[in-house]
Amino acid sequence: MYIRLNKTIKTTFIAGAIAFLLFCCDGTESGNFECITAVPELNDAAEAYNQDPSTENCNEYRAALQRFINNGCAGMDQSAYAELDGLPCN
Repeated sequence: MYIRLNKTIKTTFIAGAIAFLLFCCDGTESGNFECITAVPELNDAAEAYNQDPSTENCNEYRAALQRFINNGCAGMDQSAYAELDGLPCN
């Protein structure tokens, strides 16, 4: 049950990140290019971690989340910070 809940939380987070990206990038030059590349990387890392929650995948997911946050893609959404703090990587 924990794994299913964890996947649901990650899926919700990813959907929110994609929605944020779509709203912040309106097709003009004002879009954040770093977010355009950070979101797919984050999605790939989250999917890999969901498929195989190994230490290596956890660390890659953590790094992708950190890039997402550092590039300003998280905005005011605190779920990225909570997800990063909650990862059990070694």
